[in-house]
Amino acid sequence: MADIEAIKRAKDGLDVLDDIYRYAKLGFDAIDPDDYERMKWYGLFHRRQTPGFFMMRLRIPNGILTSRQMATLGDLANRYGRGKADLTTRQNLQLRWIRIEDVPAIFETLNDIGTGHLQTGMDNVRNVTGCPIAGLDPQEVLDAAPLAKAIQEGILGRKEFSNLPRKFNISVSGCRQDCALSQTHDIGLTPATGGDTGTVGFNVRIGGAMGGKSTHLSWDLDAFAAPDEVVELCRALVALFRDEGFRESRQRARLKWLVEGWGVERFRAELERRLGRSLDRAGRDEVVAYGGDHIGVRRQKQEGMRYVGGLVPAGRITGDELIEFARLADTYGSRELRLTSDQNVLIVNVPGERVPALLQEPLLKRFTPFPSASFRRLVSCTGIDFCHFSLIDTKGRAVELAERLEALLPNDRPLRMHWSGCPHACGQHRIADVGFQAARVRVDGETVDAADVYVGGQLGKEPRLATKVLEGVPLTELPDRLKPFLEGASRDGAAKPGAVPTIQVQAEEGVPA
Repeated sequence: MADIEAIKRAKDGLDVLDDIYRYAKLGFDAIDPDDYERMKWYGLFHRRQTPGFFMMRLRIPNGILTSRQMATLGDLANRYGRGKADLTTRQNLQLRWIRIEDVPAIFETLNDIGTGHLQTGMDNVRNVTGCPIAGLDPQEVLDAAPLAKAIQEGILGRKEFSNLPRKFNISVSGCRQDCALSQTHDIGLTPATGGDTGTVGFNVRIGGAMGGKSTHLSWDLDAFAAPDEVVELCRALVALFRDEGFRESRQRARLKWLVEGWGVERFRAELERRLGRSLDRAGRDEVVAYGGDHIGVRRQKQEGMRYVGGLVPAGRITGDELIEFARLADTYGSRELRLTSDQNVLIVNVPGERVPALLQEPLLKRFTPFPSASFRRLVSCTGIDFCHFSLIDTKGRAVELAERLEALLPNDRPLRMHWSGCPHACGQHRIADVGFQAARVRVDGETVDAADVYVGGQLGKEPRLATKVLEGVPLTELPDRLKPFLEGASRDGAAKPGAVPTIQVQAEEGVPA
């Protein structure tokens, strides 16, 4: 039995809350080492890089925040976290440098503004993601954001779901671009029209996972779920994983291993047995594109309204910048913001006539809606600053390389570039056009930062994982070594043989891409 299984059997993670408050009074040195793991059930992560301090991961279903929530999170970062925060690939936010003594005050503030932090780590259902412009997208099939919240409410805080074999990721989206990256999730729900009745709902995929040596895109379950069936279906899938997932080895404990071992048909049959009914077969797929780009100025379905997506390089942000985003949402929008899976921020419900003034704000000069091609689809994991698994400073190195590549990439043909600091692949480098996994190599007797390079990842009708083409390249050599793979990114989209595929940029008429 893995050590964590023994820890969970001794005491459920949900039962550590009283201990957290006790440790806040007694101090860091009083913490039982086993409780470092259990504290993740309440969003607290001790990191070797910052001894004596915690990272706090929040829970923001579908990435939707009010300006009050955003401003308060910025204030918490400033008061308790040295002004540091990170946007994540799960439309979420992480605070840094948190002392155990300050946790009760932070918990109280989060409760006051309605921002969750429950079960955001370890063997739990993580933040449920979706389309960041749910309810605003003129082309969406349905607004699935309420379902993201309903799924979490149907699972969180219940001991029946507080001890899973490993983490569990869910996405639910009603948009036609699958910007929630359904094929990378344990459960991915995408819009579809089912049966002879024309019911609008979701097709279901299962078993996607990006980390480890056995990265796997999800399987098609060949099932359709109406909106009022989604919560029941997700609860049944999580329960099946809870009971049948492989707990003997942490390396084989994700849902993908169960699906691979059983096969989709056996898995589906067991799910139907648990539900007590047959599942409808998959409906007509309504997805037409993959990995939507929300940077720029775009029209909403609401008459005269726009949303403005600002690029946050590699997702690193300060408390003051969070507060300023909140001010802009108050001043120009509807006091609402959206976080994206590409680690960026959207200000929504901006009247069209207010857009020019908004674009002149200093914050949007730094987090521009009109970035260069090398920055537009840039994603990075946390990096060595705050994660002991990472081998290098992925965020800093990602920005440095993007700056050096600006002259090489046509500005209307951006590439998706993802950085992961280790094989856990939190930067999702295997679905990128160009992906980087950190390495350390010896050069002239000195150990230097390096990366393995992967190219050609894509989601969609014919998905494929990126293939490793270069190994252990010192980062100082990356721009020159990448040139052969970037030459296909021509302005007319005509890729040369072996070149990296490119992503078409969509921009509003009259606004630069």
